[in-house]
Amino acid sequence: MIKKRIVKKYIVFAFIILGFTAECQTSNQKLKWQIKAKYYESCSCNAPCPCPFGLPMVNSFCKLNGLLEIYSGKYNKTKLDGINVIISGSVGQWGEYYFSEKVTDDQKEAIEHILANVNAGGFDTILISKKAKIEIIKNKEDVAFSTSHIEVKMKMAKGENDQPVIIKNLKGKLFENYSPYFSISSSRSLLDSTNNFLFKEKAGFTSIWNLTNKDFKTN
Repeated sequence: MIKKRIVKKYIVFAFIILGFTAECQTSNQKLKWQIKAKYYESCSCNAPCPCPFGLPMVNSFCKLNGLLEIYSGKYNKTKLDGINVIISGSVGQWGEYYFSEKVTDDQKEAIEHILANVNAGGFDTILISKKAKIEIIKNKEDVAFSTSHIEVKMKMAKGENDQPVIIKNLKGKLFENYSPYFSISSSRSLLDSTNNFLFKEKAGFTSIWNLTNKDFKTN
């Protein structure tokens, strides 16, 4: 009886230690990065783009140009406020990042990590990641953004009383407050490149990013 009681005590003690360790590990998961931003995307799919709805890509591919406007954010101690990034590529294949010229090397590296963490574009390789002159023109209904070889023009899809259509319950943290747009044109025209494209009258959308590393499995 004495041996059995001792064994039981050790088992209970072991569970207490394991529970305490697990609790400590959870409490030690610090906020590594956070970001608040608006994302604009124009792609090769017919409107509306099926990807945010979990449907197959049109013609089994989706080539995109996107703009990420970061309102506020940080990566450890590196502030990310006011940085713009143009994202271009083919979903599940190659991708490119073009950062506003004022970005520092630390900010650039931090945003690269975040974009990989959230799997923006689902790219399996990044061909280009560099600073570039980014031009943005916006009003209530229209959005245009460009670099030297990327150009996008989009128009908002109107709902009741000409207000934007907003969908709030799509799956995935990257599609919050999803608002469909019509892509007037979207192009990539880099010299000596086989990845160039031009699409007219296709899909577009905007969404709000309010993200932290705790929203994703890898951080």
